[in-house]
Amino acid sequence: MRVKQKVLIASIAGLLVMSDAIYAAVKNPRIFINGAEFAISVFNLKMENGTAMVSLKSIVEELRGKVAYKDNAFYVTMPEASEMQMQINSLENGLQAYSPEDAVQSWIRGVQRRSGGMQYAVLSPKLREQAKKEFMESFWVTGGSSPHMGKVDALQTKTISPDQVQISFHYPLVAQDKVIGTGSAVLTVDKIKRESFDYWGISRIALKDPGDTGVMIGATKLTS
Repeated sequence: MRVKQKVLIASIAGLLVMSDAIYAAVKNPRIFINGAEFAISVFNLKMENGTAMVSLKSIVEELRGKVAYKDNAFYVTMPEASEMQMQINSLENGLQAYSPEDAVQSWIRGVQRRSGGMQYAVLSPKLREQAKKEFMESFWVTGGSSPHMGKVDALQTKTISPDQVQISFHYPLVAQDKVIGTGSAVLTVDKIKRESFDYWGISRIALKDPGDTGVMIGATKLTS
């Protein structure tokens, strides 16, 4: 079994470790999954010497998975949603930008293709948190019937600091293969630091008209 799968299983298996001090303060611990509370009895929760233990079988089955024991080994099969999440994580990691310009170009393609998922993948963690609910409510589809963002010919980059730049550009508004106007954008892109590698994420989206292409999530009005 691959390391990532082991980590996934460990995270959902729910072996919760608490110090004696915390256990003393929380005499009746509670269990929540995705914000929903479950009765302690559902997972056969037991407290021993400050360690909270739950049944692997009960928690996996509650998540619609299966557990089998064979040849002194546990085999956990998670539902398709878990496999899809791994695929989504892989796609998002593949879109993480190694330069500010890469992040902006990916965001532009996401807007042109009305792909909320593509736009979301290149946002900074903070902007993701702010915009996720709106992406979900729009079923990860942005834009509208017309006009749409046409080809962007040039990006202008301004360095704010070693970890932040601003990239501005103009874009044609296209309807029925005809340019009917021009939009303007200024995107702030931050360097996101991690132990494994750094990447760039869009932290602010400012447009001359945030609604010029229809649904535009995470954008604010550009001020002069």
